[in-house]
Amino acid sequence: MRSALFWLAVAFFIGAVSHLSYVLIAPSFAMQRLIGTGQADTPVNRFVLLDAPEQMRLLGEAEGEAVSAKCLFDISKGELLVTAEMPDTFWSLTLYSDKGADLYTINDRQAGIDRFKLTVKRAPGIIDLLRGDQSETTRALSDGWSVEIPEPTGIAVFWMALDYPEQRKLFTDILSRSSCALTPEAS
Repeated sequence: MRSALFWLAVAFFIGAVSHLSYVLIAPSFAMQRLIGTGQADTPVNRFVLLDAPEQMRLLGEAEGEAVSAKCLFDISKGELLVTAEMPDTFWSLTLYSDKGADLYTINDRQAGIDRFKLTVKRAPGIIDLLRGDQSETTRALSDGWSVEIPEPTGIAVFWMALDYPEQRKLFTDILSRSSCALTPEAS
């Protein structure tokens, strides 16, 4: 009887470790694979419209369903300024860490407008907070147009729905006026 309980406990432990490993590690590997594929030819801190194969690979959507763009970012040397111009349709802008965490999302209903600027900053570390280098009056924590994130690298995904495939050219022209650029930190 003890032998059966022992093996049952071992099986439970192995199952728990396997499950936790999958839940904690798999999303990071999946996101790094998605971001990493084709990254060699994708500029960092630059806005890029997605072509049909890239959109299908990254988002799983055909070009007749949506228009998408991306910006691989690295804010370790400054702040990212995202200037978005979206068409009058359902759209979203989501920032993901390179580990797959959803860092920030805004859509047309939350924003209330289709043209805006979003500043992405690096959140202060624990040492900065303990030293008191950041005051509440100088820091804007997710105020809607400025967001602080804990990860220095990731991807911003611009997405908008198409009601009709014929809208693709118009929506692509509007979205192409968006930008994603690094601004040097003020010293």
